[in-house]
Order: sequence, then C-alpha cells, then structure tokens
Amino acid sequence: VRGYMGLLPQPITPDLAKLFNLKSLNGALVGQVVSDTPADKAGLKEGDVILEFNSRKVEDDRQLRLLSSQTAPGTKVPVKIIRDSKEKTLEVTLAELPGENKRQGGVGGKAAPAPREDALEGVEVGDLDNKVRRQFGIPANIQGAVVTNVDEESPAYKAGLRPGFVIMSIDRKAVKNADDAVKLSGEITIQKILLHVWVGAGGNGRSQFIVVDESKK
Repeated sequence: VRGYMGLLPQPITPDLAKLFNLKSLNGALVGQVVSDTPADKAGLKEGDVILEFNSRKVEDDRQLRLLSSQTAPGTKVPVKIIRDSKEKTLEVTLAELPGENKRQGGVGGKAAPAPREDALEGVEVGDLDNKVRRQFGIPANIQGAVVTNVDEESPAYKAGLRPGFVIMSIDRKAVKNADDAVKLSGEITIQKILLHVWVGAGGNGRSQFIVVDESKK
C-alpha cells in the first residue's frame, strides 16, 4: 500500500527559483495542497519548497512522489521545507493513497459575463459562474478569474496558460474575479509574472505555479 501526503509537487525552473528566492533548483515546489490531507494537517502550504523527506534530500518533484509512495501509510516523517527564504521542518503522518478522486460539483451563479481583456497581454478573463464551472469542470472551492482566450503569440501562451485555466493569484496576490485580475496585472512593473493557476477539470484538476515572461514578445 502506497503512502499519500495530499499535495501536488512541481519541478523548480530557473524562473521559479528566482521568484521564490531559491539558491538552487533542488527540491520540489508545492503547487497544491489538498484540504484535509496529511500535508494540510501538517501545515504545508502552496509555495513551500520541500528540500528533504524523511531525512533524504529531495532532488525534484519526481523523487518526492517516489519517496512518498514507497513509505507505508501511518508513518510519521520529518519534511524539511523552505518558506519565505526560511527553512523549517514539519511532521507529516502519511495516509493511504486514495483509490479514487471524487468529482466536485459546480455552484450556482449569474449568467456568463463578457470577458475582460488585457489581464496579461493577449489574455482574456471572465468571472467564475455556474455556466463556466460546468463548461470547464471547475470545482466549487476554486476562486479566481477563468481564462477565456489566450493569443497563441503571447508570452502567456508560451508559458503554458490556456483557456479554462483559473488564475488564483498574480504575483502572490489573491485573485477573486476578473476585475481583480485586470487590476493586479495593471499594477505589475516586473517582466516575469508569477501566476498560481488551477489546471484541468473537476477531480482530475490541480493547481500549479507558472511564470509568464513579458519580455519575450
């Protein structure tokens, strides 16, 4: 039986390392923490970087997944992380890997609003409502601005942003709706923009960080 932490790690790219003030590309960036799981209960947060798992150095996200899956459920392991440039160690008691993810339903809302342009160059966004949640399979607990269109020549498209993604934060500031996304993007003066986005549909979705380099136009 495989162990389960309840988080989704992602690799650390040079751009992510710079924006998170990391000295190396070693470790695994926590893109999502699933609520009410061992990781959540231990205090792990999205944006943490896992450096060690059970006293073993973590080279990348794939190694972290392997180490976790090879650890028996019920085992309490120390997990060394770096958060806001400070190292700390949390104790995580692994659970059993769930056999099946449950799909979460959408919530009610108003009629679909017109998309807002220029949230980022070449990106159009809209508010999350019942119709949009059903269309893209976005769970009820996800808040932000849904991407309705991305210019294929834009830096955002080249960074991997696609229609149906939900922008949850821009430059680590929470996005509640399309107006927030437009406002925050207009305030940004740096060329490399850190986005926290929801990717995929329903129970198969996940959140992750991506970097949009506006200098590559």
